[in-house]
Amino acid sequence: MYNRKSLVAALVLACAAGAGIVIACGPDFPPQLLDDRAGTLQGTPANSFAYEAARLMPATDALRANESPLLPDGTYRSDAIPEAFDAALTPAQREQARAMRARPDGDQAYAAGAGLPEAARLYAAAAVDYRSAAQAPDEPRLERARQRLLAILALPAEQASTRSVWAAYLLAEIGDIGTTPATDHPAQAYARVRELARQGAPDPLGLAVASYGQEARLSLSGSLGPCAYEDLFNASPCMDAIAPADLQRAVRLYAAQAARESVSGRESLRLMADWALAAPARALRLIDDPVSQRLLVAYGLARIGDIVDGKPDSARDPFANFEATGRLSLADAADGTPNVTPNPALQSLVAALQARDPQRIADADRVAALAYRVGRYDLAQGLADRLDTALAWWVRAKLAIRRGDNALAAQAYARAVAAFPRGDGSVEAEAGALLKGEQGVLSLSRGQYVEALDQLYRAAAAGDGAPPPEEGWPLSPYWNDAAYVAERVLTTDELKAYVDRLPAPPPAPSRPPGFSRYTTDQFYEWSRLNQPPVHDRLRQLLARRLVRENRVAEALPYFPADSDPRFASLDYDNGNWKIQESNVRQRAAQYGDALQAAGNAWGRTARAEAWYNAATLARRDGMRIMGYEQGPDYAVYEGNYSAGAGRDANPWWRESRADAGMPMETPQQRAEADLPGPFVTQEERARYAASEARPNVRYHYRQIAADYAMKAADELPTRSQAFAAVLCRGARYVIDDTPERATALYLRYVDQGAQVPFSATFGRECPEPDFQSAARFHYIQAWKAWERARQQHPGILLAGGLLALAALGAGLWAWRNGTPTGGGKRRQDGL
Repeated sequence: MYNRKSLVAALVLACAAGAGIVIACGPDFPPQLLDDRAGTLQGTPANSFAYEAARLMPATDALRANESPLLPDGTYRSDAIPEAFDAALTPAQREQARAMRARPDGDQAYAAGAGLPEAARLYAAAAVDYRSAAQAPDEPRLERARQRLLAILALPAEQASTRSVWAAYLLAEIGDIGTTPATDHPAQAYARVRELARQGAPDPLGLAVASYGQEARLSLSGSLGPCAYEDLFNASPCMDAIAPADLQRAVRLYAAQAARESVSGRESLRLMADWALAAPARALRLIDDPVSQRLLVAYGLARIGDIVDGKPDSARDPFANFEATGRLSLADAADGTPNVTPNPALQSLVAALQARDPQRIADADRVAALAYRVGRYDLAQGLADRLDTALAWWVRAKLAIRRGDNALAAQAYARAVAAFPRGDGSVEAEAGALLKGEQGVLSLSRGQYVEALDQLYRAAAAGDGAPPPEEGWPLSPYWNDAAYVAERVLTTDELKAYVDRLPAPPPAPSRPPGFSRYTTDQFYEWSRLNQPPVHDRLRQLLARRLVRENRVAEALPYFPADSDPRFASLDYDNGNWKIQESNVRQRAAQYGDALQAAGNAWGRTARAEAWYNAATLARRDGMRIMGYEQGPDYAVYEGNYSAGAGRDANPWWRESRADAGMPMETPQQRAEADLPGPFVTQEERARYAASEARPNVRYHYRQIAADYAMKAADELPTRSQAFAAVLCRGARYVIDDTPERATALYLRYVDQGAQVPFSATFGRECPEPDFQSAARFHYIQAWKAWERARQQHPGILLAGGLLALAALGAGLWAWRNGTPTGGGKRRQDGL
C-alpha cells in the first residue's frame, strides 16, 4: 500500500504503540516473571503481531521481500539508483545509467545510454519520462515510457530478463495513474510482475512482493474514491465507503505480502486492523473472511491493551499500565490488576465471533486466548478443548490456575511444552520461552525447586545466540529468574548436582585477530555480540557460591578459563584503556591458597601475611570470585546498579514495605517482606533467608576483606608498622560503604597501635604492611630495651653482671666438688 518513504510515519507510530502485551520493563533491566507470580500465571498467552501477521496466509513460492536500503555491498547511499542493485552491470555502466537519469527527457536519456545492454538502456529512459510525468501530469511522456517498457518485454528472453520484472512493475504503475489505456487491468498487471519473478526473472529490488501491496491499494477504493493511509490514521469516511469484499481482498493481499517477509505488508495489516477495531461496525465488515478474522484476533491479542482506571486512551499507552502495576506493557485485564478492565472493543469482537458458527472460527486457540483475556472463561474452555496445540494447552493451564487446580495446570503446562517443539505454529519461539518460564514459576510455587530451575534455565537458554538488544544489558530473557532460584532457593549441593548433569559447555570462541589492539568501541561491540551463554553464567554463579562457602578448590573448574576472550575486561592504565585478559580462575586459586596458608602457616607473621593476601584478593576481585549474582552485590550488572534483579528488582519495593511498618531486622523477616503474595511456599522463604549474604550489605565481600584484615592484625605485634597498615587497609576497604566499620578499625589502631606517619590519612592512603619487620619486631624491641638500659644505667648493669658472674662461679665450684645443690649427700661413684 505504501512506498518506503510513506512507511516512515507508520513505523514511528508502530514503535510508539508498543510491540505487544509484553514489553521490557525498563531501559536497562529485563522483565522478571517472578516479580508478580500471580500476574505471570494468569496473564494472557499471546504471540507477537509480527509472528501472526507473517502466518495469516502461506507463502507458496520463493518470492521474498527486499526492503533494505543497503546496496549489495552493504553500503548505503541516499542517492542510490535502481541500477546500483543490478549485479550484472559494471561500475562504469552504473555511472552511465546515473548520467542517463539526469537527462531532462527519455529521448535524451536513451541517446546517452549507448553501449548499455538494450533492456537496461530502455528502462532507464522510460524511468526518466515516468518520473517527469509523475511530477507534472504529461500523457505523452507516460505513453513514451510505456512503449519503451513494452519494448523491453518484446526483446528475446535472454535480453529482457534483467529488466522484465522492472518493466512489468512500472507498466502496472503507469496503468494505475495514467489515462492512456494499459495493456492489462492494473490488478492483472501487478499479478504479471509476480509471475515473471516466479519464472526466474531477476528481481533485486523485491518488486514482485511489493506488487502485492500496490494491488491491495487498488481495492481500497469506494464510493468516495481511492483512500490513502491518511484516511486510515484519521478514520475518515473514505474507508467506511469501501465495500466489505474489497476490504477483505485488500487484507488478503497484504497478508500475502507479509507472508513473504515484507515489513510494509505487515504495517499495512496493522493499520487495517487498528482502523477496524476502533469501531465494532467496522470489525463486523471483516469478520466473515477467515484471513481478516485471524488478523483482528491476532492484533487484538498483541497490540491492543485493556483499560486502566476507566481511561480509554490507556489501551494504547504502556506507561498507563506502568503507573498501575510497575510493568511497562499494555494492560492485560487477565492478570488480575484491580483497576484494569477488559477493553470493550475486544469484548465486542469476542461476542461477534461467538455469534457465528463455532466451526467457522479460524484458529480457535487464538480466539480461546482472546476469550480468556476478556473473562469469557466458558467460551475459552470450549474452544481450547477442541485443539491439541501448544497454545490451546497453554490456555487450559491458565484456566486451571484460575480455578485453583495447580496440579491440573502443571499437567496442562507439560502438554503445552511438549506440543511446542512439534512445530504446530501456534506458539512462536519467544512465546515458547515464556511458556517454559511460566512452567518454572508454577513448579517453584509447588515446592519443586530443582524442576523450577531446570525450566527457568531452559527458558533463559532459549535466548542464547539471539541478536542482543540495542540498549540495556545484553542478557537472555528470564536469566534473572533462573539465577534467583539457583542462588537463593536451591542449596549449593543441589545446584552443583544440577550443573554437573548439564551437557558440557560449548567451546569458547577464539580471540579475534588484533583483539589486544581493539579500541574501546570495538571491544564493547565485540563483547555485546559475543555474550557468554546461560550455561556459562550458571557455572560462574555456582563457582562464586562455592567460594563464599570456602569450597574454593571445588569452585575452580566452574570459573571460565582465563583464555576465554568473552571474559576479558578494559583496564585504565597511564591514561589509556587496555584490554586485560580474564584471570578470574587464577585469582580464585590464589584466594584459596591464601586462606589455606592463613589456617596452616607456621608462625604468626606468616599467618598474618596470608590473611592480608586473602583480604586484598577479596577486596580487589571479590565481585568476580564471590559476589552475589543478584542482591546485595549484583554481579549480573557488574555491580553498577543496586537493583534490577532478583527480589529487589525495583529499589522502592523494600523501602515501601519498611514505610508500611513491616519488620526487616532478621533474614526471616526480610524473606517475608521480599516474598509476599500467593504462589510462594514457606520453605522457599526459609531457603531464601538461609542463603542471604553474610553480612547482608552492598558489596558484602568488602566486609569480608575487612574481617580478614582484622584477623591479620590479630597475629601482629600491636606496635608494629604492619599492625597499623593492615588496619588502615581494612578501613579503606569499607570506609565508603560502612563508615562506622572503618571507625571501629581506626579506634582499634588508636587504642593499641603506635604512632605511624600515615595516621593522618588512615583509611584513605595506606602503605603496604612491612611483614619482614614485624617478624623481627620482638627481637628488635628486646635489643632496643637493652641498649636503652646500658646507656641510661651502666652501674646497675655492671653490678648485675658481676652478680651473675658470681652466681655462675659458685655453681661451677659446687659442681666440681660434687656438692649437691639441694643439700643432699655427696654422690658415690661406682667403681
